[in-house]
Amino acid sequence: MAEGLYRASITHTEKTIQQLYKTQYYAYGKRRMLLRMALGLALVAAALLAAVPAWARALLLLLGCWLLASRDFPASVRADCALSERKASLPVMKYVFEADGLHLQGEGSMDIPYGKFTRLAEDNGYFYLFVSRDSVCMLERASLQPKQEEAFKAFVGEKTGLTWRREKSILSLNLYDLRQLLRDLKEK
Repeated sequence: MAEGLYRASITHTEKTIQQLYKTQYYAYGKRRMLLRMALGLALVAAALLAAVPAWARALLLLLGCWLLASRDFPASVRADCALSERKASLPVMKYVFEADGLHLQGEGSMDIPYGKFTRLAEDNGYFYLFVSRDSVCMLERASLQPKQEEAFKAFVGEKTGLTWRREKSILSLNLYDLRQLLRDLKEK
């Protein structure tokens, strides 16, 4: 096999698994997050405006505030389930980016053509290449060889026809992000 244009890897830990599921949830679960927030607001409004006993008001407030405050709780639950299923046996993944696709090794080996990727995301520590909602390649930024992040992003963006995004919580979105969210929802 050729040396490849770019190489990267990741040694998964509990922290990386949590971050992976959170990013996946932010990328594909925005509609669910909006519904949780709307339900939380409705429960808080009902607690404040409805003529109900004090114990019911407290219960509505408690549940409404929990829904508002726990935006990425479903991602944490999924990550915890994945970690408990693995029983501390976390993979080490190696990625080689070639002209026609990505070769990955870890718990097996496979080649993924660039056309299979559906979304590219990044944060301060990692790159995420999504094949689908439940299939993602997570790369540690610090492991990228050669260390040319902008050239790497341009290469992968050109090969996949996708643009890189920074997936965020609903409360962290700016006007541009909200516009992109509406476009994504229209495409579905």
